[in-house]
Amino acid sequence: MKSLSKKSVMKKLPVDVSNFPLMIKKDYLYIDKTEIIHSLIDKRRLYFLSRPRRFGKSLLISTLKEIFLGNKKLFKDLWIGKHSNYAWEKHPVIHFDFSNLNLRSAENFESSLIETLEEMGENNKIDISNVTQLDSKLKKLIQKLSLKNGVAILIDEYDAPLLANLGDLEKAKAIQDVMKSFFSVLKSMDSLGYIHAIFVTGVTRFSKTSLFSGFNNLNDMTLEPEAANLLGYTKEELEHYFKEYIEQFAKKENCTPAQMINTITQWYNGYRFSRDEHKVFNPFSVLHCFDKQNLANYWLSTGTPGFLIELLKSHYGAMEDIKGHTVSDQFLGSFELGMLPLVPILYQAGYLTIDIYSKETKEYTLKYPNEEVSLSFKKYIIASLIQRDSRDVETALSQIKNALEENDLERFCTIIRSLIAGIPYQLHGKNEGYYHSLLHLIADMIGIDGRSEITTSEGRIDFAVQKKSRIFVFEFKYNSTPKKALDQIIQKNYALKYARFKKPITLVGIAFNAKRKEFSLDWIAKEYKKSK
Repeated sequence: MKSLSKKSVMKKLPVDVSNFPLMIKKDYLYIDKTEIIHSLIDKRRLYFLSRPRRFGKSLLISTLKEIFLGNKKLFKDLWIGKHSNYAWEKHPVIHFDFSNLNLRSAENFESSLIETLEEMGENNKIDISNVTQLDSKLKKLIQKLSLKNGVAILIDEYDAPLLANLGDLEKAKAIQDVMKSFFSVLKSMDSLGYIHAIFVTGVTRFSKTSLFSGFNNLNDMTLEPEAANLLGYTKEELEHYFKEYIEQFAKKENCTPAQMINTITQWYNGYRFSRDEHKVFNPFSVLHCFDKQNLANYWLSTGTPGFLIELLKSHYGAMEDIKGHTVSDQFLGSFELGMLPLVPILYQAGYLTIDIYSKETKEYTLKYPNEEVSLSFKKYIIASLIQRDSRDVETALSQIKNALEENDLERFCTIIRSLIAGIPYQLHGKNEGYYHSLLHLIADMIGIDGRSEITTSEGRIDFAVQKKSRIFVFEFKYNSTPKKALDQIIQKNYALKYARFKKPITLVGIAFNAKRKEFSLDWIAKEYKKSK
């Protein structure tokens, strides 16, 4: 168990601050992670860490910067300043946040890197204007800075240029070439002894950037137990640092502090980043929850990354079985541009987390981390896929659920049709699988027992819904007729699988048509007559 620094009463919450010196000087609440940080930098020099967006990576980099700069006074009340033997040696620091650079093209990205290097040179009274190329400027700046001491290289959100351009593979690969040149310089400078430490953060681990292939001794601690609690808040930290905020919120909600902790745990805890069973809270959501004194979807409401939406559009079928998905640690590793698997990306982006780790198979079983994600993720995905406001989707989902509860199939299909009809023609799926997956997401969102691709002796049932009072058996067709869909259910006797249940069975044929730049959804239904 990590030791905790002395807490202050009701310090300001850093809901919009990720700058470490500002947090300390302006007396914001800082969750002391310096014991873990000290342990890491005391052991090794070269690190990479992947974590979801808004999970504290920028604050970590800012903290490391002040440690490497030797600003001991900022840490006098923290673990590293009170209990460690850290030498507080001063090192020049080269600090990049790639997400703040111009990412519109490879040329813009390279120009931004060059401008930033020149600004760093000016701030350190080093002239690098006599060299023009990116690699030459970076080499010269490192060489000059190293005359003072070994240089610390800190790079936040290294993959932002690639993620911002995944929709244009040619552009992304051109940016990747710039990154390759950049990281190749760091490799050569490190081998020559100019570099004291390198620390890189990001969301996704991309191969062919020279970062992972170039540094043979780079320590990727993304899945390592020693970094499991480095970002995010443990339950112990929540109870210690936020004690007064918990009591205040509990009083507002007329419950005990223990009950409030349990509720917040259900909503925002559950992120697991290692083989060991360490779990942390989403720091962004916790801070906003206490600031607003309200339980809401704070992290998800900041928006689903554009790259993920594009990935989902091309992997819609995989959405049906993401809960309980099992992957190897290698499969959670690095990826190539143009070959991004959906489930591992959802894990790295924070929409899935580790549920179980098997020592025998060395495989991870994934799940939704908490209620914030499980209740809202698919709603936002549906809204993005059909290009509707999430509030419209929420209203439609409620209406769909009520229609099924009342066995009103016509209203159910009418609402589905109105929901999907707004999709621009060019975005409509090319086969029934697209709509099949969308309906599966809707069924999962409204909490009905919907199952897909159910095997029978005659084939596969597209979709079946079991309710207390009735069973629905669906068959979907694309650019066809609902009668053909219904005929298939009857001819292949799909309903026989449910004949043992003492419930009426409704057979439903649905046809999705996207011809002549118009979308239509038509249906036909028939009651199944059980043989006596």
